[in-house]
Amino acid sequence: MERSNMRVTGGEVVGLALSSGSAPAPPTLGRKGIALLQRVPLFEGLSRHQLRKVAALAEEVHYGEGRAVVREGARGDAFYVVVDGTAKVVRGPTLRRIARLGPGGFFGELALLTGGTRTASVVAETPLVTIRLSRAAFQEVVKREPGVALKIMVALAGRVRHWGSVDG
Repeated sequence: MERSNMRVTGGEVVGLALSSGSAPAPPTLGRKGIALLQRVPLFEGLSRHQLRKVAALAEEVHYGEGRAVVREGARGDAFYVVVDGTAKVVRGPTLRRIARLGPGGFFGELALLTGGTRTASVVAETPLVTIRLSRAAFQEVVKREPGVALKIMVALAGRVRHWGSVDG
């Protein structure tokens, strides 16, 4: 058959893409991610090996100024660490600011365990770079490294005892 007579439909393109193997894995966060996670109180009890496992499943996500990272009342499905920029934590219909987060700040820790609804919204005040760890990725780490769960639960219990519910 001549090339000029060949037609490829959208469905065939999708089929070819799916059959050609899986998409390449997103790049891991490497040492930068490990160093940042190490400074987060929630992960401070983890070994370097465990931090590497967590960082390998996390991703870097960028948000423009004014963009909501999470919304109050939405289902919590990820934990975030601020790498660069600032964000405000707001609550209620008047969007009352209850906190400001900068590099090293974090939110969404209860989402890792419960997947419940967000208790506040987090909005980028400046261009924002975050590390995002999804609940599914966290569960994968815990299956492979059960000690991670225990160390995080101890850190989370201490945080809740000190501050009460602090999930964004």
